[in-house]
Amino acid sequence: MPRVQVDPESLKIEKTVQMKPVSKTVKGGRKRRFSTLMVVGDGNGHVGVGMGKSASVPDAISKGSQRARKSLIEVPLVNNTIPHMVIGRMGAARVLLKPAAPGTGVIAGPATRAVVEAAGIKDILTKSLGSSNPINSVYATLQGLKDLQKAPDVAKRRGKNLSELAIPTPLKEASLYEPRQPEPITDYQAEEKPDRFRKKPEGDRGRSRSPQGGRGRAPSRQR
Repeated sequence: MPRVQVDPESLKIEKTVQMKPVSKTVKGGRKRRFSTLMVVGDGNGHVGVGMGKSASVPDAISKGSQRARKSLIEVPLVNNTIPHMVIGRMGAARVLLKPAAPGTGVIAGPATRAVVEAAGIKDILTKSLGSSNPINSVYATLQGLKDLQKAPDVAKRRGKNLSELAIPTPLKEASLYEPRQPEPITDYQAEEKPDRFRKKPEGDRGRSRSPQGGRGRAPSRQR
């Protein structure tokens, strides 16, 4: 599946799957750096993965995010799940991706969950069948999403109508494969607390001061 061009402002989902220190032995000693594995997406069928390495953590995250934005792919979605079962492979890792009924949620490990959630998949069943290495698991999941196919494309390639394919009847509706509109992401706003939950000033601690400047003390008698 070829890479796609997406508006950078729509890629608001950014997750750090792995961040670890690495060292390189040189003539003068060892150079210590940080390596990060980043996943970015728009939650609307576009996701990318990238790795970054730098001497500082913020620079490593920035490099990984930039590389992930340059390697975006388009994931075919049917409602909130994938159209069919697929197994993604990368090295010794194998990840099974299986469509699920509405309300199932994302049943996946940390590495696979980051990729499918960034792609906008809300109902899916996954299973790691090989190595549990986070890097290979992420790229195996990405490869599995690349191998997904749309029913209209398969019907066109075979020279048949969509209704002639041997697929479940609900998947034969052409409207399911139309491009989805991106969902607006609203910023979280903290609710204002009632007056009874507000913290009182610590200076007076809620006590009334006397005109002489004392804290609630009775005025001394004059002799």
